[in-house]
Amino acid sequence: MKHIYNWGRKNTKTILPLLIVAVLSVSLGCTAVTAVTAAEEDFGGCEICHSDIAENFSTSLHHTVRGMPAEWKKGAAGYFGFDMDEFFAKGNCANCHVDTCEKCHVGYEAKIGHGDQTQEITIDTCDKCHLKKQAGFVGDTPAHKGTGPNADIHYEKGLICIDCHTVEEMHGTGVEYSTMLEAVTTECEDCHESPGKVVKDLPVTQYSPDTPSHMIHGEKLDCTACHSGWTPTCANCHLDMENPPGTATVVTDEFYLAEAADGKIKPFLKIAAIYNNETHTGWAEWFPHTTTKEAKDCAFCHENPEVLCEGCEDQTPLTMLGPGGSFMTQETIDKVLAVDLSAAAKAPAEVPTETPAAAPAETPTAKPPGFELIFAVIAIAVVVVLAKRRR
Repeated sequence: MKHIYNWGRKNTKTILPLLIVAVLSVSLGCTAVTAVTAAEEDFGGCEICHSDIAENFSTSLHHTVRGMPAEWKKGAAGYFGFDMDEFFAKGNCANCHVDTCEKCHVGYEAKIGHGDQTQEITIDTCDKCHLKKQAGFVGDTPAHKGTGPNADIHYEKGLICIDCHTVEEMHGTGVEYSTMLEAVTTECEDCHESPGKVVKDLPVTQYSPDTPSHMIHGEKLDCTACHSGWTPTCANCHLDMENPPGTATVVTDEFYLAEAADGKIKPFLKIAAIYNNETHTGWAEWFPHTTTKEAKDCAFCHENPEVLCEGCEDQTPLTMLGPGGSFMTQETIDKVLAVDLSAAAKAPAEVPTETPAAAPAETPTAKPPGFELIFAVIAIAVVVVLAKRRR
């Protein structure tokens, strides 16, 4: 028995290191396989340590840029029959293709700890590619070619893109999306319906359901419908490539609303393009990034059929509204325009709202007849009983 015990102790000392090496080999082997599978593309070496992020990023819109040709194909480029590969190449669209992590994370080296040569992500980081859309955020027209009516209130408060847009939106989630509308999940409610929310040491103003406009519009209108200062309206912005259709122009005094894919009324971007003497008008759901603290007044919509895009449904081809998107029906437009704003101004509290009916007043419970008499008889009987006991 002692011989067997000693043999076991002796061999355990020999076998244990071999087992540890074997386990580590299998573990490291699996990790290596995962890293190779997760990051088949070269992201500048970052994928060696960040294989999970690299795996998601390999299918993200930031890396594939598939959203841009997909949108153009639904719009003028597809309508005019442009070869999308050629169109994409001539437009230098690939310049916004994020092929390495350092395109955004400038100064990060592929070494443990990254060293001290790192730079903070700023608004300029995003602006390198998003200058046509982000420009409105800082108060400029697209591509910073002019000055817009106002900057976004969030920018004025000191916020930048990554204060609202999540890491998952930047790096992807592993799901292959075809448009930004699918990939971007950030909503106003994330902050403005989160009591106690603080961003960059600033307490976030919370949405109040008790204001008349909020009570009336409820879930029908998106926040951006009333709280966007302006949107750009573009002509020839993306087609000034061959057979020049004319000079690209942008105006900021037009504003259009339509029904988005989620059923809410939102701002829509109007994009006109002229090619070979033919015009295509496209419409795209648009988050202007020109948010204002004060909302637009009632007359802006209720006395303005142009904002409601009256007649837009008769324009063809309209290929960019997106799945589920639609213009407002003439019946809806007529109802909006028929609202008597003077009456509402005189008695705002009387504006019809979908508030729950008040609970009926409680009716006092009727007492049975003769209740007081019965109570008096009982009281007298008690007095009599007590008097007899004293005797």
